[in-house]
Amino acid sequence: MQTQQLVSGIIVSIKTLITKNKMRHFHLFLILVLFLFSGCQTTESLKTSTQLARQKHLSIQIIQTSGFPIMAMQPGFDKSSDILRIYIEGDGKAWMRSGRPSSNPTPVNRLVHKIMTKDEKRDIAYLARPCQFIMQPDCSSYIWTFGRYDQKVIDSMNEAITKLKQQYDFKQLELIGYSGGATIALIIAAKRNDVISVRTVAGNLDPEFTNNFHKVSPMPTALNPVSFANNLKQVPQIHFYGENDPIIPKDISDHYLKYFVDSTCIQTVLVEKASHHDGWAKKWAGLLTKEAQCKTKKAHIY
Repeated sequence: MQTQQLVSGIIVSIKTLITKNKMRHFHLFLILVLFLFSGCQTTESLKTSTQLARQKHLSIQIIQTSGFPIMAMQPGFDKSSDILRIYIEGDGKAWMRSGRPSSNPTPVNRLVHKIMTKDEKRDIAYLARPCQFIMQPDCSSYIWTFGRYDQKVIDSMNEAITKLKQQYDFKQLELIGYSGGATIALIIAAKRNDVISVRTVAGNLDPEFTNNFHKVSPMPTALNPVSFANNLKQVPQIHFYGENDPIIPKDISDHYLKYFVDSTCIQTVLVEKASHHDGWAKKWAGLLTKEAQCKTKKAHIY
């Protein structure tokens, strides 16, 4: 809460002192402040995030929702198309080790920020997950461990997506989810009619199966993308999994496909030499060129 109040105070006080042509520098400064006070920083992670903001001219926004405030990085200029591509963060630093939750879920590994720097599309945005970067009274370790796919979390993320879309008057959305962000992206895509594609990176496509696969505790209140298979069957999807990823191996995507009688709209793609955390950035621009082999009216991935 203190971090959020600090950032809000900076916004109010500094915005009155700067001219419009200096807004980009202000937003970069604000990003630096927020990241520095988030509590989970390394020199490398801070460098990656500030590089993304500078290179893509992204501004920062804390989106208020009915559940949690969500940290967003969004286009800092007028849109160039009617399609917004939104990257959704993974589970972050949810656990210190097995059985011991972390005190702060902010991701140390900034894989999502790294791959975003390789995306040539101008209209891109980033959404953190609840309690990442900004802690507030409703935050507890339950939110980023057993409750990370609960209805309240899904609703908050969906509201944040709606506000981003409406703010810039975008017509359609592309969602890209990393790790547990894939779960969020798929469930939200199933609930909306404006999502024209979903891509996942080392994505947890079925939390129940994944937990059973790793023999870890279940999440009884978690929503699961496979429960929405009927709504997802016509959404173009490409699920990338790493050759050297023991966390999200090929078994996860293979199991996910079993829920679709017709999987025409769904592709799974092996990424050689990629693990759960590394081996993606240099290949990302090429991976974005892959098209979903889908014949529905939502078929094209831009």
